[in-house]
Amino acid sequence: MRGIVASFLLLGLLAAGMPSEAAESGAAPPAPVKQTGAEATAKSAGCMSCHTTTDSLTMHTSPGVTLGCADCHGGNPAVFRAAVALPGSSEYRRALDAAHVQPRYPEEWNYPSSVKPPRTYTLLNRESPEFIRFINPSDYRVAREACGACHLRIIAAAERSLMATTAMFWAAGAYNNGILPFKHTIVGEAYTRDGRPAKLITPVIPTPEMQARHGIVPELLPLPSWEVFPPADVFRVFERGGRNIVTQFPEIGNPDSEGHLQRLEEPGRPDIRQSNRGPGTGLRVAIPILNITKTRLNDPTTWFLGTNDNPGDYRNSGCAACHVIYANNRDVEAAGPYASYGNRGTSISADPTIRKDETGHPLRHQMTTAIPTSQCMICHMHQPNLFLNSMLGYTMWDYETAAPAMWPKKQKYPTDTEMRAALERNPEGAVVRGKWADPDFSAEVSELNPQLKDTQFADYHGHGWNFRAIYKRDRKGNLLDDNNNVIPPNDPEKFKKAVHLDSIHVDFGMQCVDCHFAQDAHGSGHIYGEVQAAIEITCPDCHGTAKALPDLRTHGPAAPPAGTDLTLLRTADGRSRFEWRGPKLYQRSAVYPDLEWEMTLVKDTVDPASPKYNPRAARAKLMSMGTSMKWGPSIPTNQLAHSNDTMACYTCHLSWTTSCGGCHLPIEANQKTARHHYEGGETRNYATYNPQVAREDMFQLGRHGTIKGNIIAPIASRSALVLSSTNINRDHIYVQQPPVSAAGYSSQAFSPHYPHTERRTETKTCTDCHISEQNDNNAIMAQLLLLGTNFVNFIGYNAWVGEEDDIEAVRVTEWDEPQAVIGSYLHKYVYPDYYKVHIDRGRELPEAHGHGASSAQCIQLRGEYLYVAEGNRGMRVYDVASVANKDVSQRIITAPVSPLGQDTHIASKNATCVVLPTNQPINPLRNAGVNQTLNLSQSYADTMRGGNEEQAMHPIYNYAYITDAEEGLILTNVNTLADQEPRNNFLKRALTWNEGSVLKGARHLTVAGTRFYVSADAGIVELDMDDPLHPKLVTVIPIPGVRSTVIQFRYLFVADDGGLDVVDVTDPVHPKLVGNAHLPLADARRVFVSRTYAYIADGRDGLAIIDVERPEKPRLFSLYTAAGQLNDARDVVIGATNASLFAYVADGVNGLKVIQLMSPESQPNFYGFAPEPRPELIGWYRTASPALALSRGLERDRGVDETGHQIAVFGRIGSRPFSLDEMKRLYMGPDGRPFTVTDRVKLEDFVGSHHMTVPRDSSAPVPRN
Repeated sequence: MRGIVASFLLLGLLAAGMPSEAAESGAAPPAPVKQTGAEATAKSAGCMSCHTTTDSLTMHTSPGVTLGCADCHGGNPAVFRAAVALPGSSEYRRALDAAHVQPRYPEEWNYPSSVKPPRTYTLLNRESPEFIRFINPSDYRVAREACGACHLRIIAAAERSLMATTAMFWAAGAYNNGILPFKHTIVGEAYTRDGRPAKLITPVIPTPEMQARHGIVPELLPLPSWEVFPPADVFRVFERGGRNIVTQFPEIGNPDSEGHLQRLEEPGRPDIRQSNRGPGTGLRVAIPILNITKTRLNDPTTWFLGTNDNPGDYRNSGCAACHVIYANNRDVEAAGPYASYGNRGTSISADPTIRKDETGHPLRHQMTTAIPTSQCMICHMHQPNLFLNSMLGYTMWDYETAAPAMWPKKQKYPTDTEMRAALERNPEGAVVRGKWADPDFSAEVSELNPQLKDTQFADYHGHGWNFRAIYKRDRKGNLLDDNNNVIPPNDPEKFKKAVHLDSIHVDFGMQCVDCHFAQDAHGSGHIYGEVQAAIEITCPDCHGTAKALPDLRTHGPAAPPAGTDLTLLRTADGRSRFEWRGPKLYQRSAVYPDLEWEMTLVKDTVDPASPKYNPRAARAKLMSMGTSMKWGPSIPTNQLAHSNDTMACYTCHLSWTTSCGGCHLPIEANQKTARHHYEGGETRNYATYNPQVAREDMFQLGRHGTIKGNIIAPIASRSALVLSSTNINRDHIYVQQPPVSAAGYSSQAFSPHYPHTERRTETKTCTDCHISEQNDNNAIMAQLLLLGTNFVNFIGYNAWVGEEDDIEAVRVTEWDEPQAVIGSYLHKYVYPDYYKVHIDRGRELPEAHGHGASSAQCIQLRGEYLYVAEGNRGMRVYDVASVANKDVSQRIITAPVSPLGQDTHIASKNATCVVLPTNQPINPLRNAGVNQTLNLSQSYADTMRGGNEEQAMHPIYNYAYITDAEEGLILTNVNTLADQEPRNNFLKRALTWNEGSVLKGARHLTVAGTRFYVSADAGIVELDMDDPLHPKLVTVIPIPGVRSTVIQFRYLFVADDGGLDVVDVTDPVHPKLVGNAHLPLADARRVFVSRTYAYIADGRDGLAIIDVERPEKPRLFSLYTAAGQLNDARDVVIGATNASLFAYVADGVNGLKVIQLMSPESQPNFYGFAPEPRPELIGWYRTASPALALSRGLERDRGVDETGHQIAVFGRIGSRPFSLDEMKRLYMGPDGRPFTVTDRVKLEDFVGSHHMTVPRDSSAPVPRN
């Protein structure tokens, strides 16, 4: 580990110490602290001979600032334009050239145009400091010279702020993808005056307390070059043993002159290893670092200019990135008083030399503190940089909603030139086929809103993306108005009637700067590794608590010791921003001179004597601990269930949270693009960025980071990547593979998240977090606790089918982005030509790849391995890494070498099922402190438990579990398949268990943490697997003819000979068969539960869809047979793609069936948590032999198991999912029995001395959002 740190240190020191090149123009002196008016005028005299007038001579609004043009910009103010030198004349150009500092790269700057060209990125690092100062004196490279006389402390702080360093994103990207073992960041972006990579040092050496409690890090080093950093991915292409790819691999058409490469290649079995040397050579490198460097993720930071090519992307660098306003958004809520100036980055400057029809200019030559949210959203519109679209009530578009308006009627076949032009402006792979590849169309997308029926679009388009609006809905997806009335989906005025779920702060006219004051914007001067650590404001600072009025001082992690005194803050005209007027507190807007609002004071809302009293708020804030449900002002502070000390305010006050279902980064070797950081320069390999599922219906809780005291807070999925790669021969060498985090957990990451979606009415209610009296929120609770709901599962490019004599990978999506399911609603609009071909061939899927097998009645894909239970052949793990590689003849293999070099087979008498405790790729060895990538051992273990504050993975995650009808339960340790070492890929039995033959006839297994449910002849056999090598029999649930089970929170759903049964497993030691929950079915085989619906493969009756919103009262919703085509259903899995939901059915002798369960066309309420399914057969494939089983999709919303053991990585230090005991506190009383809640205000539970007056409708239930 010391060697890694030393390497980073050396890189930083060398980079910081390299000399700069000589400037092309003479350097100007630093701007003075003070001077006379005459001196300042002399430094502007020549400039004004051309510019004649400007908006502010000094850029400052204060008349007390005395500066001339050359003080800030440099240049030669002694050059005057002759009266006869008209603009455009040679005389005018000569004067301009003499007065202006000349660039090193005039063509790249479009010199002499004053507009900032699009996508300059690292051009600033190559340019002379003198020219940078001339075009932007506030750029951090030169700001000390131009602004440092007055603002040096702020400049030093801003250089170290997260908006400049992007340290949190780089740290999370490296850690979550297994590249660096440090959760405390050590990398960040910074540059010297001459554009060299710089090491940043915090002003004081942080003490251990400063690091632990305030998140301050001592230093940041430059990001290493991707070309030399070892890969962390456990993909087979990065294993040792390569022959043909050398450090400098050949270009296409330029093979080795002696023909050695051709002789080494075996026909149909190409060498896929990425280097013939060690890690960090050839292409055996860390691809996520390549993506960070080259793919526009949260680029550019404030060290660079905005890309100036999309509405929402126009800005300058440095201090001007925030303080100089550009026209980016026409919505008043976001742009405030600047909305009327459009979204194209045009100017309204008084300066006649600035063209008013040219994009890329600031509105005025003037700095301001009246900064609109639209300026902040230039950067904060993407997950790695906080994703604050939600404050404005928007989220990322899913490509499917409003598809008829967004995709051309004729399928587009873009040329390479068209693709590169579109991708330079927008990193989405889908853009190359969409209408929004046209910048003019993109800028006017919001003009489509009146004609759209499924969504409304925002007017900003950072990165070139589109953002859709979020509206109030019930759980079924119905739009609701202010009074909670359902709005019909065909109502032409529905979006005017519906409640747009932006933050209530936005409704009052507030902008970001009305909460985040100077320090939150500039930084404190310290270096922070996490955003939560860098914020000084908290909700109680302005609103107080249930027991106290606000003291108007900041109390966040970055607040100074006594807090910032908010009463001292002033608006631009000198008035107080906060003012008490008697018992009322008012705040004045920082953007609108005449706008102010009365602050809501929490203490008033819970006081029955106050006119601001709100009984719902009072009940929530003054609820007592325990199960008595007593509430009121007499509850002591230390007995409050939802106190500010234990729970974030926005846990309840948010209206919705971004619900990301992952993104796909497919890298292409045949694309040559420039780096966006450091030295720039073009290299091969480029990955597009492709969001896959973006919804708003998930609400999840967990523990916040250590810096926040580990309080309860909302959790959101964050940057759950899958990676693909296409090499120079256009082979797909790995396909949709998730990395593994440095902690060994899955990289399907989660993090505490403040979504900025606070509302008064549309908040979370009691039944969003506790069992409802109606017992109709079992799926909601499963989602809340991060147990997963099987709704956003990722099936991907192939559906994996187990058959009587084979296993097959059936291609079910397109390869190009968006990867639409073939035959789906999205497919019809994005690929109309391909869709027509599909319809013309009778919806038969065109491609599959298989391998012989025996009775593959249970299969599971994890990473690049397929686990298959094969009856009397035992269990085998197949290598499927090359399943999409066109140059490989046998794409599914038992091993790439003989059994002497790899043997992943476990022989047994009659293997009936194989189950992994999670289908997310994990590596428990890393969690235990063994890191093969970086050759780290004990010191890494200390870092994992100490500095990284990671929990230990439970030992159940070391194994694959096999049921055998004769031998019982078999365990085999499969960590060897995740250690990047191909020479030890041998599986052995770790345990065979069948005590008292209780597992005779074992045929299916459900793993729920350490609770195992085995379907056997005796019924459902429950095992305690807390010690995996010493199972304990808990009980046998005597249900005859059990065929399969699936668990969702408190209930085990059972498919058996008689149909569907339900078992209450709230108390796992005493499970109870729910007597009146039996639902008869003809031939129930496998059961799969997705949110509030159970899907059962029901033999000849096809797909049984059962409403299990109330698990103890299941209701048959429909039997779907696709007009008789679905008549031998054996298994079913569910997965989401874009905005739609799909069922994949193993239909026995009929093969595979693909069913679209909902789409914008079939189900207008598709954005609900649990809309009614509307099944439609869209594709089928005749398998080689009868289809028996399917592999479950990657579980993207599951972060913890049912016994509280963490599965997925959490992105903030100290954050984690709930433990089992913490989960139980939400639904179990001290007596060990579940308690229930209602959303109604119960006056009989009130505890207080004041008379309580309740509005007439106060006890009405609140719609569940």
